[in-house]
Amino acid sequence: MKRLFCILSFVVVALSAVAQQSSEGVAQHNQLLLADPFILEAEGWYYIYGTHAADGIVVYRSKDLKSWSDRCGKAKNKLALHKDDVWGDKMYWAPEVYKVGDRYLMTYSCQEHICYAESDSPMGPFVQREHSPYLPQEKGIDSSIFIDDDGKAYMFWVRFTNGNAIWVAQMSDDLHHVKLETARHLLDAKEGTWEHLLGRVVEGPMVIKLDGKYYLTYSGNDFRSQDYAVGYAVADEPMGPYKRYEGNPILHRHMGYYGTGHHALFKKGRGYYMVYHAHNSGQRVQTRQTLIAPLSIKRDKHSNEYVLGVSSKIVVPMVE
Repeated sequence: MKRLFCILSFVVVALSAVAQQSSEGVAQHNQLLLADPFILEAEGWYYIYGTHAADGIVVYRSKDLKSWSDRCGKAKNKLALHKDDVWGDKMYWAPEVYKVGDRYLMTYSCQEHICYAESDSPMGPFVQREHSPYLPQEKGIDSSIFIDDDGKAYMFWVRFTNGNAIWVAQMSDDLHHVKLETARHLLDAKEGTWEHLLGRVVEGPMVIKLDGKYYLTYSGNDFRSQDYAVGYAVADEPMGPYKRYEGNPILHRHMGYYGTGHHALFKKGRGYYMVYHAHNSGQRVQTRQTLIAPLSIKRDKHSNEYVLGVSSKIVVPMVE
């Protein structure tokens, strides 16, 4: 009986530990755990990249957004990008990948510098011709490239000016250079609002164009905050000025998840989807779970602008 009691006690303690982990937002086995996720559709697959590996950038792929392969990268350690092929040695964050002609270009952060690398496959290996950041003279993170209908390209990224602030600059046609002389400041965290609850941070910018207007989506708050959230601002020109949507944030503690932010938008069929990460762990973020949801786009009759929102129909990506 004593032995049985000890066994039962051990089981209770173990189950309590599991329950505690779940309450703290530690994702269950096989859930996709990527921060700062980005999804590219190419070659009949969806490819997802994100912040995860210490030695580079991971990639997984899926046909349906629900079930994902294990790492499928062609660089060392099955990564899409490995540190041996590029400048820098650590802090590989927030990748985005674009098809340019018959090549793929990845922009990402490394050691708080904006970088890019190229490959002939979405699975990599992504390599740099010259092992150097875009902007070697200054630090920055969270780069996103927007190419307008006229072919002109723009870099949106975070500069460390007055906290984390969002800037934009024109790019060269080959996307290999940022024209820093054109750089323009767009957004700082606005005091007294959802953006400024923990730290002076606006980050993770991304732009889409809808009926001639430019929608700049971004995250506000320190990423460790359970109130990390997503809002947007609208402009008539890609370089602004941008006016914040009065109903911000559009993604905040969404459907019971906390720390929802650093998203990316991608097209699926005729509509847009948002991929983002979430955590419940407060100031010590151990893991960030990847989530996907349809983006709601409805036209406002008064402003004639679109109102963006996030659907409650969440997809929880699972790794095979």
